[in-house]
Amino acid sequence: MAKIKDDCIELELTPRRYQELDDDPFILSVFELLENKKAVVRDFSAVLLESEYKVLISGIETMIKGDQDSISLETIEPFLFLSIDQENGNYRIKIKIIFDDYKESKSNSNLFEINCNEEKLESFVTALKLNLENTKNPSKLP
Repeated sequence: MAKIKDDCIELELTPRRYQELDDDPFILSVFELLENKKAVVRDFSAVLLESEYKVLISGIETMIKGDQDSISLETIEPFLFLSIDQENGNYRIKIKIIFDDYKESKSNSNLFEINCNEEKLESFVTALKLNLENTKNPSKLP
């Protein structure tokens, strides 16, 4: 599991297994966001594309090398915008999640922010990369 947190917000993003075989397979994931140790979002059926994980990993690695100051990623399931900005050796991760309220026929969104140093960001991307490399294909049905 890949976790990153500050004093208030904790993000966990963990690829679990492939949903289907393809050039850019969907990966069943665990997406969890906690605020003050209480779950805000806990989605055990989040589905991200393998390419979305790779974009996030390579973007963070490029930032750590100092080749760019920011990255952004938009995913569909869950519908979230994730951006990371770097300034003076500190990193700010912004997470905007869009919730569909089917009862009210509208969408709600919340913005969360995690502030961290390079060491925490490196640990997060290392765990994410390792989890992605060790994601297994689904078992074949008879």
